[in-house]
Amino acid sequence: MSAPTAELVDQVRQVLDAARQAGEQAPGRPTLAKLVGASEYQVRQALAVLATEDTAATPTLPPYTPVSEELAEEFARFASSGDSPGGPSARLADADRHEIPEPATSGPGTAPAGEELADPGESLAPALAAPGSAGASHSPAGGKLVAWSGFLFGSVTSIAANVLAARIAPEHAPKDWTPSLDAQLGAAVWPLGLLLSVEVLSRVRWPQGWLWALAKYGGAGTVALGSAVISYGHIRDVLTSWGYSPVGAGVGPLVIDGLMTICGFAMLATAGDQTANAGASPATEGGEPA
Repeated sequence: MSAPTAELVDQVRQVLDAARQAGEQAPGRPTLAKLVGASEYQVRQALAVLATEDTAATPTLPPYTPVSEELAEEFARFASSGDSPGGPSARLADADRHEIPEPATSGPGTAPAGEELADPGESLAPALAAPGSAGASHSPAGGKLVAWSGFLFGSVTSIAANVLAARIAPEHAPKDWTPSLDAQLGAAVWPLGLLLSVEVLSRVRWPQGWLWALAKYGGAGTVALGSAVISYGHIRDVLTSWGYSPVGAGVGPLVIDGLMTICGFAMLATAGDQTANAGASPATEGGEPA
């Protein structure tokens, strides 16, 4: 069995290099045989020699060997059969001139012609943005409705308990004692005041400034504290009149107050998400309150 000539091995190597530079798949033995003018058996022997050289080669990159113009043109004519502009033939010619071929299609990791590929850090920037910049996407769907429902339930329960407390007969009251309408209506004022204060906090766009923050949270805190103290006493009296133990009557009002607190803060959080989406609040002409 005779070994292939060095010239044949070099021709096969050049054809494979031309296909690799053009971004094409390496041609098979029948195609190589047509391009170099040898038999498939000789081409197979040449490929075996190249495989042996690649195995024994060191990791260093070999020097660039220009592809001969005749061989490049012959491979281009063979590969461009039925090809469209910008296909293998054009890319092969660009590769022989040491030009980078433009991608035929856009996809992952590619950029349109004339544009630079985006840096990996830029593509990750939206995912690494600050939590506040994501806006309402952090709030599950229906979160505002659940918060509103919980706060409304707590408010109705508190109003009912306050009205019922006004109907409890005081000690040493006559048998024909009945609660006055004023006392029953007045008992409902405190939960309604808290409900309205939370609505003001969540629906009004407040200007920036520490004085505005003091007016906003100081006023709402005063309303919440006063309403909680009065409603706590009323609910405890109702539970005591129903026969609850001192412990049960003492912790029962905390359930209602805790529910209204967490739902109120949830409403403020969803309102903050909407404000972040709409952008920063415009500054008012009056500035901070005097």
